[in-house]
Amino acid sequence: MKVRMLFFLVMLFLLIGVSSADAQCAMCKMAAENGAQADGKPYLALNQGILYLAAVPYLSFSVIAFLFWRGYRRRREQEAELEA
Repeated sequence: MKVRMLFFLVMLFLLIGVSSADAQCAMCKMAAENGAQADGKPYLALNQGILYLAAVPYLSFSVIAFLFWRGYRRRREQEAELEA
């Protein structure tokens, strides 16, 4: 029962914090305005902005996953040496 109540409260808290869907970050808004003024293709600037913003989390996750994999591999090699 406590787990359900905690889950409900967390979800309620997260839903209260959701802002309007029409809100944009300053970077996206500026890219859309500049793209529309320059050549009438604002989607190109928005796509580049989205890729730029998405790169940091993907790179961070990749580095962390690589470090865990390397540590796991080294531990397995050490265990194999001890058994031999």
